[in-house]
Amino acid sequence: MSNFNYEIIKVMNNNVILARDLIKGTEAILIGKGLGFNAPKGKKVYIPKEKIEKSFITYDKKLRKEYFDLVELIKPEIMEVCAEIILHAEENLGKLSPRVHIVLTDHIAFALERIKKNMEITNPFLLEIKSMYKEEYKIGIKAKEMIEDKIGVKISEEEIGFITLHLNAAREHKDVKQKLKNTRLVKELVEIVERELDYKIDNNGLTYSRLINHFRGSIERTENNTILENPLLETIKHEFRESYNISKLIKKHIEKNLDIVVSDYELGYMTIHINRVKQMVKMKK
Repeated sequence: MSNFNYEIIKVMNNNVILARDLIKGTEAILIGKGLGFNAPKGKKVYIPKEKIEKSFITYDKKLRKEYFDLVELIKPEIMEVCAEIILHAEENLGKLSPRVHIVLTDHIAFALERIKKNMEITNPFLLEIKSMYKEEYKIGIKAKEMIEDKIGVKISEEEIGFITLHLNAAREHKDVKQKLKNTRLVKELVEIVERELDYKIDNNGLTYSRLINHFRGSIERTENNTILENPLLETIKHEFRESYNISKLIKKHIEKNLDIVVSDYELGYMTIHINRVKQMVKMKK
């Protein structure tokens, strides 16, 4: 019986190869120091598990081609640190979308280029990202440390925010553009509340955090067609009329931007949260 467990299909560099698992019959991209060294196409080899730092199976030929195109354009040390970041993320967040290997790697490589050229990176949604995606943000902080250690380039907190957004999109198997749009929308919803109450909410406080996380939840439930019934809806409408009217403005803004229908039940829960903010504003004034 052969001791070989992989057949080399393609070598991208000394650390990245495409190989066929001879036992499972699947193709996988393997990442590990020296895996591609002296490994010609078609060669059957034995690769111990401890040598494989990261592997991912892709049944999508387009995705595989995109990744290899990226390997040819980006420095090996950047590919390696991105693979390590994704590995660390999956250990803490669970399985991520395979596309994260393309989009996050490409994003980090481009960000490093901008930093080297002293181009300013701004993130107008940093506070919202930090509050809504706490677990992913912790991974973003770790990614910053790994990049500084491996590449020797310091990245800003704004960039940590963008990495966080990519990780959350991969975790939820959604497009990062959609996550960015939703994050921007949440910020706009808070601004509507502030305008209607004529009060600027402290964006570092608990009230702000609770409000944006509720709006995020409302949007996600509506997108997923998840309906939480609200038996107190009629009572809420009459007792918190002013807050309910603000909720209707929120509903209109969400529906206009996302082309979805927000349920009346969801409107009732929004009203409760907005009314809490309204009571807080009254106390402070």
